[in-house]
Amino acid sequence: MQRSRRDFLRTSALGLAAGLASSRIVLGEEAEPPLEKSVRWGIIGTGARSRHHIKAVNMFSDMDILAACDVDEGRLQLGLERIGKPVAAYKDYQELLARSNINAVLVCAPNMFHKEMVLASLEAGKHVLCEKPMATTWEDCLAMKKAQEDSSLVVVYGLQLRHSCRYRQLREIIQSGKIGAPQYVLLPEYRGDWNLGNVWQYTDPETGRRMNWRFSQVATGGTLNEKMCHYFDIINWMLDDVPTRVYGNGGISHYKDKRETWDHASVHLEYPNGAKALVSLCMFGPKRLDPQIIGEEGSLHLMKDCVLFQGTGPNRKKQEEISLTKEVRHGQKGTETAVLEMYQDFRDCVKNGRKPYVDVEKAVPSSKIAWLAELSAERRAEVAWDELG
Repeated sequence: MQRSRRDFLRTSALGLAAGLASSRIVLGEEAEPPLEKSVRWGIIGTGARSRHHIKAVNMFSDMDILAACDVDEGRLQLGLERIGKPVAAYKDYQELLARSNINAVLVCAPNMFHKEMVLASLEAGKHVLCEKPMATTWEDCLAMKKAQEDSSLVVVYGLQLRHSCRYRQLREIIQSGKIGAPQYVLLPEYRGDWNLGNVWQYTDPETGRRMNWRFSQVATGGTLNEKMCHYFDIINWMLDDVPTRVYGNGGISHYKDKRETWDHASVHLEYPNGAKALVSLCMFGPKRLDPQIIGEEGSLHLMKDCVLFQGTGPNRKKQEEISLTKEVRHGQKGTETAVLEMYQDFRDCVKNGRKPYVDVEKAVPSSKIAWLAELSAERRAEVAWDELG
C-alpha cells in the first residue's frame, strides 16, 4: 500500500502539471472587483460537496466568491452555475492562487490532493478551509500540521459536526454531570454504499484501472478516514481526550466489485480515564446513526428529535426526553446550520486573528484513529496511540 501511495503522489503531480497547461477559462467580462469583502474566496474543486459550501458563502454579506477551479469542465460549469454570478474560472488551481484579490481558499478536491493544495495555498498567503479528512497519510498530516504551526494564516478543516446543535447539546448534557462520568460510548453508522452517480473517477497509476475514487485506498486514505473521521472526532469531543489504545477490524464482505476500501468495520477505543468506545460501520445496511453515551449514573441516547435519558442503579426507572434544537436547513435542499456556523467562525478568525474552533489539533486525531484501526486489523492486535508517532 505504501509503495502505491508514493507512486500515486509522484504520478499525479506530473499528470496535473502536464494536463493543466493553458487551462484558464473566463466567463464574461473579467474585472478586478473591489476588495470591500472581508473574505474573498477561490474554490478549488466544484464537485457535489462544494454546493453546500457555495450556498453557505453566498449567505454572508461580507464574503464573496471571486474564482473557481476544477479539472473537469462539466463539474466546473455546474459549480459556476451554483455560484450564480460571473467569476474567473480555471482548470489550474495555481493560477487561481496567483490572484491577489483572493485571500481565502476552499479546498474541496478529493482527499489525496489536500496536502498539496493546502500547502500551496499557505505558500501563496491564503487562508484555507479544507474539506475533511485532513489527508490520506500520516506523513501528510504531519507536514500539514507543521505548515500551519509555521504560519499566521487561518486553516480550518471541515469537521463541521463540532458546530452541530445536536452534538453541542449532547456534550452540554454530559458536561452538566447528568449521567456522571462517561464510561462507554456506542456509535453505529449504517448506511448504503458510496454515492454511485457522477463521481470523479480515479485512475490507478500502477494498473491503469479507473474507479470511483472512494473505492481507492490511495485516493481516500481508507473508508474509516473518509467516512468516520467526523465521528471519531465527536467521540474525542464527548470524552475530552484522545484514545490511548485502538483495536480495529474490518474488510470487504458484501460488495464484489474489486474496490479496495472497506464496506464494514468495528473500532474499539480506550481512553486515558478508562472510558471506552465502540464504533461500528456498515456500508450495506439500513440507515442508522444514534450514538449512546453511558455514564456512572445514567445513559444518553441521541434520537432524531431528542436525547433519551435513562437512569441506572437506584434511578434505573427514571426516563426523560430532552428536546433538541432543530438543525435548521436553509435554502433549496438545505444548508445546515453547522456549516454556516463553521463559516462564521472562519470569518471571525480572519477578521480578528484568533484561533479557529476546528483546527489541526482536532483534525489530526480523527484521521489517526482511522489508520491505527487499519494497522490493528493488519496485525490482528491492539495498538497504542503512539504507534504512528
